[in-house]
Amino acid sequence: MWARNSEASYYNVQLFRGAEKILSTWPEKAAVKLKRTWKYQGHTYKLTPGIYRWYVWPGFGARSAVDYGDMLGFSSFQIVS
Repeated sequence: MWARNSEASYYNVQLFRGAEKILSTWPEKAAVKLKRTWKYQGHTYKLTPGIYRWYVWPGFGARSAVDYGDMLGFSSFQIVS
């Protein structure tokens, strides 16, 4: 979860494991709940042990406009075995 931007039409959320981006998603609400597995750029991913970082930006108008505001938040978390 992150602070909601009342003017945002959607959000751009990016998730990294190490230096690899493993998800980009565009939710309309100020939260993302990961599924057990997901597909991104032709690969299937799941949460495995490691350090993850996420970043989020507000998006304005249609997604095709690619109109993003300043970063709203970022954080990291660790999955341990």
